[in-house]
Amino acid sequence: MRRAFGVAAFRRFWLIGVACTLAAAGLAGCGTSSATPSPGPTSYYIGATPWPNGTVGQYGLRIDPTLLKRLPIAVGGVALTEDAGEEEQRMEDSGLPTRIDRLAAAMAGDLLDTDFLRLEIVHFKPEFQNGDAYSQWIDNYAAEACSQANGIGDSSQAQIGVWLVDISDCNGGVVVYSLALGDGQYLSMFDNGPRDLGRILITNLY
Repeated sequence: MRRAFGVAAFRRFWLIGVACTLAAAGLAGCGTSSATPSPGPTSYYIGATPWPNGTVGQYGLRIDPTLLKRLPIAVGGVALTEDAGEEEQRMEDSGLPTRIDRLAAAMAGDLLDTDFLRLEIVHFKPEFQNGDAYSQWIDNYAAEACSQANGIGDSSQAQIGVWLVDISDCNGGVVVYSLALGDGQYLSMFDNGPRDLGRILITNLY
């Protein structure tokens, strides 16, 4: 059984998370990977994946682990790992490659932990590197992430370190962040828990 924890699979995450804890062999079967902590930014990809050099889905979306190189190796002491399950689901989305040509996903913590984080970095096609396309991505990502957390409550913008960040607070406690990394890249993520791993990650981007 594959464990996929990103925004595309958020509506199923509690069921999958519980199933993973019930089987002694489930940690491997559900796709958990580990990373060896080291200082500095990641070296292109984090942890073992089925495609360490990337792959291309049936609709043309490329999974590009090099997009993760701006991330720290861990967030608040919790290791980041590439989320191959989420990447696989995104490759099955026929509409996504209309505007986005590259994507990579990562995660920190288990969804049954007190704190967890799920993120995606996308690269927009040159003709869609504009404010309208970015705004639509931000809104759609937040709506999807909050769809199983009682919907979006408040939305705002805030300066976190050197980054201007769009923030949506789901009514169920999940917090969604999106920010431009430059060169047509956007980082979007959602977290839950008192440590606010998303905010920690933003302050430690390279």
